[in-house]
Amino acid sequence: MSQENVAVVQRFAAHWNETGEPLWAEMDPEVVFVIDPGSFVGGTYSGHDGVRTLLLLTAEVFDEFQLELDELIDAGDAVLALGRIRARGAKSGATGMQQGALLFRFNKGRIVLYRSYLRREEALEAVGLRE
Repeated sequence: MSQENVAVVQRFAAHWNETGEPLWAEMDPEVVFVIDPGSFVGGTYSGHDGVRTLLLLTAEVFDEFQLELDELIDAGDAVLALGRIRARGAKSGATGMQQGALLFRFNKGRIVLYRSYLRREEALEAVGLRE
C-alpha cells in the first residue's frame, strides 16, 4: 500500500499546483491539516470545511502557492515529502521560497493528516528518521 500512498502524494502536489486545491477525493472527510505555527496561516484545520477555511486564509496572503517536492520518503502509513513552497504575496507581489517538509498520513488509502514543517529535521523525527 505504501507505494500507492507515494503515488497519491505525487497526484496531490500536481493537482494543487494546477488548481490551487487539494485532491479532495483522496482525503478522508475528517482529514486534519496542521500547518507549522511559524507559517502565516499556522494552525490546525479539521475536515473538508476546515481545509476550505485554510484555503481562504492562504488566498488572502498569497495569490500563488506552489509545492515543489524533491524527495518522497515512504514511511509505511505515511509519506514524507521534502522540498519547498514557492509563493507570491497577494498584496505585495513579492515572491519567496521556504524550504520544508510535508507529512501525509494515510488510513485505508486516504489522507487523514497533512502536516507542514518549516524545519526538515522535525519532519524526519516525526517518522522516526534523522538526517
